[in-house]
Amino acid sequence: MEVHAHTHTARKKWTHYFWEFIMLFLAVFCGFLAENQREHMIEHKREKDYIKLLIEDLQTDTAIINAQLPRIRQAVSGLDTLINEAYAFLEGKADTRMMYFTYHPYCRNNFTVVLSQRTLNQLKNSGNMRLIRNKQALEIILNSEVGFQQFEEKTRVVIQLKENTSEFGTRIFDFREYQKANTNADGSTNQQEDGFLKLSYQPALNTSDPVYIKEFIARVGYYRNTLNSYQLELRNSFPFLEKAIADLKRNYKL
Repeated sequence: MEVHAHTHTARKKWTHYFWEFIMLFLAVFCGFLAENQREHMIEHKREKDYIKLLIEDLQTDTAIINAQLPRIRQAVSGLDTLINEAYAFLEGKADTRMMYFTYHPYCRNNFTVVLSQRTLNQLKNSGNMRLIRNKQALEIILNSEVGFQQFEEKTRVVIQLKENTSEFGTRIFDFREYQKANTNADGSTNQQEDGFLKLSYQPALNTSDPVYIKEFIARVGYYRNTLNSYQLELRNSFPFLEKAIADLKRNYKL
């Protein structure tokens, strides 16, 4: 009878399994940390990219305001002249050429500005406002949002008053006179609209009724005062814009 020898494998100690568990745990944990760090770096880069865009928006707004302020000041001055000439008309002393000249460019054209909300809209619409971790940057963004809303409402009021004044002016001013004064010899329109200043006669108005003239003066006056306040608000926005740009650049080392 044959006897077979059996080989016995030595059982591993519990410490062996313990260290295997520790190694596996560390591998998973380190992978988690690496992934978390990677996501953190990606989010930080996206945050910085948003801040760069925000700075560009603020710089663009500053340039737009700088370009528009001289036009608004000129419009306010032109509206002052129109009011004075309209009052003179009631006394029989007006230069109607100057009335036509100041009505058409300053009561029919827009002098408002549209500020950039590109970055703010992107942050809100994408739900990425959470990426902005810098407290001062977040405060600038939130203050900008409130400022935009208030400014848009004031812009709407300015445009509405302008449209009301322009529409009422069609009862006062004869469009045929505008065409005659601002049509060039070749039939094209004089884009400078300064043809009235070259006339050798006083162009007639549609009406000389004092009631209409006084209501027109009141509408021009309300529009002029609102546009002037709008101008002052734009000028007062410069300190906020300049400080916001400087703070964002400093906080993000840009």
